[in-house]
Formats: sequence, C-alpha cells, structure tokens
Amino acid sequence: MKKNKNPSHNTKNKSKQSIDLDNEIIIGLTPKKEQKKKKGKKENKCKNNTIKKNINKESINKKNTIKKRKKRLRTYIVKWTGILIFLLILIMILLKSSLFNIKEINIINNNKVTSEEIIKLSTLEIGNNMFKYNRQAIKNSIKTNAYIEDVKMKRSLNGCITIDILERIPTYMLKFANAYVYVNNQGYMLEMTETPLELPTITGFETPVEEIKEGNRLIVADLEKLEDIIKIMNTATETDFAKLITNIDIADKNNYVITIASENKVVQFGGATNISVKILKIKEILEKEKEVEGEIYFQNSEKTIFREKVNF
Repeated sequence: MKKNKNPSHNTKNKSKQSIDLDNEIIIGLTPKKEQKKKKGKKENKCKNNTIKKNINKESINKKNTIKKRKKRLRTYIVKWTGILIFLLILIMILLKSSLFNIKEINIINNNKVTSEEIIKLSTLEIGNNMFKYNRQAIKNSIKTNAYIEDVKMKRSLNGCITIDILERIPTYMLKFANAYVYVNNQGYMLEMTETPLELPTITGFETPVEEIKEGNRLIVADLEKLEDIIKIMNTATETDFAKLITNIDIADKNNYVITIASENKVVQFGGATNISVKILKIKEILEKEKEVEGEIYFQNSEKTIFREKVNF
C-alpha cells in the first residue's frame, strides 16, 4: 500500500467534507432557516384563526342583538295594538250605552247671560250621550258670547253636566254715534246698546269705526291709555272721587280731560303722574268752588288753577 505523502492535502479534504455536512440535508432533520419559516407560518395561521374567531363572534353578537330588537319591537307592537283595540271597544261602549245619557245641565255663576242662552250655545241636549260632545268645542262655542271670559265644564257619570261661567264686567262705556259700547278693564267690547249705564264714558279713542263690534278689543294705543285711566280711577275710588267722574277724554295721553257733570267742572288732569296728589287738589277746589261752573288746570302736581266759566 502507498502512503499518502501529502498530509496537509488530506486535512483540507477532511475540512471540506465537514463543511459540506453542515449544508447537507440529513434525513429526519430540517435546516434552521426552514424551521424559522415554518414557525412563522404557524404563528400567522394562529393569528388568522384568532381574527376569524373574533369576527365570527362579533357577527354572531350582532345577529343576536338584531334578533332581540326585532323581538322587542314585535312585543311592543302587539302590546300597544291590544291597548288601542281595548280603548276603541271602551269608546264604543261609552258612546252607545244609555247609562251616560245627559239627564241634567246645570249653569252656575252666570249673571248677565241667561242659563238658556248658555245651554243653547253649548249645543248640549238632554237625552244625548255626554261622551259624544267635545269638551273644548263646547267651551269655545259658549265663549263666542262677548260677556263670557272663561268656561269650566264637569261631567258626572250620573248624567249631570255642570258648566261654570266666568263673566266679564263692564267698567266703562264708549260713546259711539247714538249708542254706547260697554267695555271692561281688558278693553273688550261687550255690548252695543242705546241704554247707558252709570259708568264713566270714554271719548277720544282711536279704535276705527269698523272695529267697534261686540267681542272685539280696543287697539293697542287705546289699551295703553286705558291702563292709565284704570290707575286714575283706582286711586279716585279710595277717596270716593270716582263716583263723580262722568266722562274721560283720552285723545291726548299727556292730558286726560275729566268731566265732573254734577259739579259743572272739567279737569285738565295732565298725564298719569302724581295721581293721588292731583286728586286731593281737585277735591279741595270742588269744596271751595261748589256749584261754580269752570275748569281746573294743573301747572304742576303742587299747584292748581280754577277758572270760572264766563257766560256771555
């Protein structure tokens, strides 16, 4: 046998063989790089599976929520449909049953308007079913009478209907052509008649002729002046002076002209200021100049002047 003369060459071959073994695929073993790739793929698969599971859970939850809502809606519809049907049946019973026929109509707290007129306006009739009538419609119909300010209505199951009336009270009169128009403190025109009441007459108003109708109200400018007149009259009532006032001219808001017919005097009252002081001054002059015809003027709230009327 021949001996290898070059030991270094053998060594090199051995090292090459060892290097080649590292790169060789050995049956039953997997290279490290491929192992890492496989692990990455497995991890991605796990993540994807988790995401899919979460999505599935969310979709299932949404479907369950929708089902619950639909079920609640169906229950709600069934419930309220049943209630409506019950109410309709109840209404039919109430409308057809003779137990609820009107047996008596009572009108209370009416003075100016008669009970017969109020019943006529209400359209209520004895023997008819009380639930056939609309409460608000009845009230509105009764309130078409200018004297009636408010209406309260009570129905009893024994067939009795009570109508409580609140009437407007005339406090002044408008002199209109040859007639008088009764007016209350809110400026509502209650009645037009040729018969005067023992109330102060208001002249010099601005409300147009075509607006002078029962049930209408004075225009805003006259309502503002009416507020001043009410203040003057309220103060005058405290000293009994109000009974003497027969006419108030409201043409000039800065100078209301008051007529005292029983004393043959006219008062240039000025505006609605220092009312109590002015009234006391007027009363003093009335006592001094009793039965003397003339006019009373105010230079200011502290000084009054009386001018006797000169007859030619």
